[in-house]
Amino acid sequence: METLIAIRDFATDFYNMDPDRVKLIPMAGSNRVYVRLFFAHTIVIGTYNENIRENEAFFYLSETLSTKGIHVPKVITVSEDRTMYLQDDCGQMDAYSLLVGAKKEEKSELLKEIIDGLVHLHVSSMEGIDFTRCYPSVSFDTKDVLHDLNYFEEYFLAKTGIIYDRNLLKQDFEHICKGVAHCHFSTFMYRDFQSRNILVQDEGIAFIDFQGGRKGPGVYDIISLVYQAKLELSEQERTELISYYTGLIAEKTVFSEVQLSEDINAVKVVRLLQVLGAYGLRGLVEQKPHFIASIDPAIENLKIFTSDKGFAENVPYLSSLLEKIIQNKSEILCLIRS
Repeated sequence: METLIAIRDFATDFYNMDPDRVKLIPMAGSNRVYVRLFFAHTIVIGTYNENIRENEAFFYLSETLSTKGIHVPKVITVSEDRTMYLQDDCGQMDAYSLLVGAKKEEKSELLKEIIDGLVHLHVSSMEGIDFTRCYPSVSFDTKDVLHDLNYFEEYFLAKTGIIYDRNLLKQDFEHICKGVAHCHFSTFMYRDFQSRNILVQDEGIAFIDFQGGRKGPGVYDIISLVYQAKLELSEQERTELISYYTGLIAEKTVFSEVQLSEDINAVKVVRLLQVLGAYGLRGLVEQKPHFIASIDPAIENLKIFTSDKGFAENVPYLSSLLEKIIQNKSEILCLIRS
């Protein structure tokens, strides 16, 4: 309540008038506090975040991406201590709300519109971004990849009750890191490119919550989108959408679809395991219902690896563990809900 009042007072001082209404926006996977403030002449989003470095990354990226013609919320004003700021309200309808339950044709049409925006973001951001101003790291390097994989181990795998050999798992993790290090297409990696961070408006789409972006393999973002567990896309639909993305990138850059496919094969496992780690933390530890409900379909996503002979040859121990997770899904879900 104190934070909400502080944001309201900050906005009141800036506009020299009280808002007509203040509405707290439910928190999802971060500790930032968002408030929608309704004034007579405008609606804005007030934000509170104690992580000043993360705020500074958002301020910089908001301005930089906006100059590239990408629709992102613009920062209106920032408090002296850099913990509070007002930003544009880009709307209340997120893509997730429209995609879940939509007819196949409508879902495909909206996803392709989103991918068009993602391609524009990736191509225009190959140059002109000072990645040293990104947070928490400059690029998606080996350290970041290992962080994501260890995140999966700590917050999901270790809580399933499955006994495993940490040294053998570490060897496979290191192999995955080498594959990511050899990716071809490097650009601004949005990092959390999923449908809840995409707002749909009459004039097009807008992107939010990109403050964790950094230099990295662009394909990470298309994987994040089409493998979002609760969108329930078939593997054929995912393949078609990924092909749509790689075709556009190949047209607009020097990278071939073959190279992009190699990138996807290297990166896919990192994103899907990172997501399970996030669901473990937000669901198992913090008991947030949305994340608990997402664990079942996220485990189902792992089947794409267990049916891939090449994957099993490259990381045999991890492959066997994913098999066990799938086989023990019912027990894992019971453990989660108990």
